[in-house]
Amino acid sequence: MNTLPRRGVEVFLPWHGQRGVTLTEVLVVVAILGTVMFAVLPEVATWMRNLGVRNVAESIKGGLERARLEALRRNSAVTFWMVEDSGRSVLSDACVLSSESGSWVISSQNPTGKCGTEPSKDEGAVVIEKWAVSEGGRSVVVGAADANSNGADRVIFTSLGQLSTLGTSAAQIDIKSSSGEARNLRIQINAGGSVRLCDPNVAADDPRRCG
Repeated sequence: MNTLPRRGVEVFLPWHGQRGVTLTEVLVVVAILGTVMFAVLPEVATWMRNLGVRNVAESIKGGLERARLEALRRNSAVTFWMVEDSGRSVLSDACVLSSESGSWVISSQNPTGKCGTEPSKDEGAVVIEKWAVSEGGRSVVVGAADANSNGADRVIFTSLGQLSTLGTSAAQIDIKSSSGEARNLRIQINAGGSVRLCDPNVAADDPRRCG
């Protein structure tokens, strides 16, 4: 036994003389960890896809609400434009309108070819606010449609904050993952201009269900 005298008291040092870990023990631990990871990975992947869908949905919802507030503040029509940019990570002047993109720009004018402009709250600003989809989630599919289920790439709010009847405004935007199992979300914009994030797949009596 290894001991160390200290003021007349013998102290036992348990680590002296301990044997090392055997190869068999290492292999057993690795096998156990591998089994656990194999069981957990699918859940982690689903969670990541759900997070991407949620991030994009929350961003679009926030952008719509911001556009409506700007219309009320300016007392003039403001539009939430859905745009697509080949760069994806940062919006540039290469942007084009698209009803199937999670990137967006808030402006009182068509931002096509002008999305690289810095946001400004000044009257007549080309870009009031903008967001690129890759900031919040990759592999996310977005689809916007008007009240007649036709594709729509914009949501126009009047000076009263209502959904404009002029032009084609999206009344519904669906967000889902492009691959694998994930929760789908939907944004509904009613005629009064209110914006609601809901789930089209939950039970009928669930308050989260889309109306």
